Amino acid sequence: MSRSLYLAAFLMAISSCATLPKNMADKDTKIVAVGPGPEDMVLDTITEQPRLLISCHARRTGDPYYSEINVYYPADGSVRILKRLGEPADLYFGPHGIDLVKVKDTLILLVVNHNMAKHENSILRYQVKKDELVFLSKITDPLIVSPNAVTGFADGTILISNDAGKQGDFTEALFLLKRDKIIYWDHNKCSVAAQKFCFANGITNSGGKVYLASTRQNKLWQFDFADGKMINKQTVATVPGADNVRMCDGNLYVACHLRFLDFLKHMKTASHFSPTTVYRINPVTGLRAVVFYNDGAKISAGSTGLLYKDKIYVSGVFDGKLAIANVPYIIHWGRF
Repeated sequence: MSRSLYLAAFLMAISSCATLPKNMADKDTKIVAVGPGPEDMVLDTITEQPRLLISCHARRTGDPYYSEINVYYPADGSVRILKRLGEPADLYFGPHGIDLVKVKDTLILLVVNHNMAKHENSILRYQVKKDELVFLSKITDPLIVSPNAVTGFADGTILISNDAGKQGDFTEALFLLKRDKIIYWDHNKCSVAAQKFCFANGITNSGGKVYLASTRQNKLWQFDFADGKMINKQTVATVPGADNVRMCDGNLYVACHLRFLDFLKHMKTASHFSPTTVYRINPVTGLRAVVFYNDGAKISAGSTGLLYKDKIYVSGVFDGKLAIANVPYIIHWGRF
């Protein structure tokens, strides 16, 4: 990273630092080894025994190539790789954000896919089976310029968040330029569902509502969704450095990067820790509580947090780790 880029990163970092919570990752927090770069994960309770599907892709410069969907089974603690079948011979698999949706009788995994060498971005669709993923289709469109996260609907349609108006344009995030567009795919074509965001990131839908997080605008929003458009935008909560969003037990779980400069340093060097925070946010009241925090010694740059039974599961952007912690007793909910 150049000196000028470090300076820009520093200016961004000091403008968006948030107060760090108290460390909540204690001796009872379990660390499980998974593939490198487990940026996103979803809970599958439909296919036989409950499991987590984890999007793993080596994202740190110099790391050996690795690009798979890992599976973690809470019942026995085992980790496996899902075999992928039926892919086109020339397909490059570079998974980022993922989502799981049941469309009629078919369970579908949606995968944000990056082929940086060819400057190509796409959404991949797979049928999920017990031990394998069967390729269904690849969606490309000029509007899918810098996809980060994806969410699917029961009718098979999709929303995709772009985190930039032009992929790799660092100045957009630095100067809070609102050039991002959220894209709707209706089975045949893409259109703009909403726009004018900066570093749009995690997106999910539940109960007819769409939830969108912005890493740089430090917001979690709620929208109504109709006719391919996200409308009636409302701020649910202020969430510093928000990454992926998951709906569990009627609450939203948002992983956050509270020290962006540490995140950038961790991107380059694994030994430089980046704090990991997961908030539980009530979508109706907007009240939030910290359900996981670690200074980075156990897990750094946490990008996804979700709840299953009495455990919080946290994955990070770069290191091949999955953290599993007990759900803390929430003494105080707050509005920040």
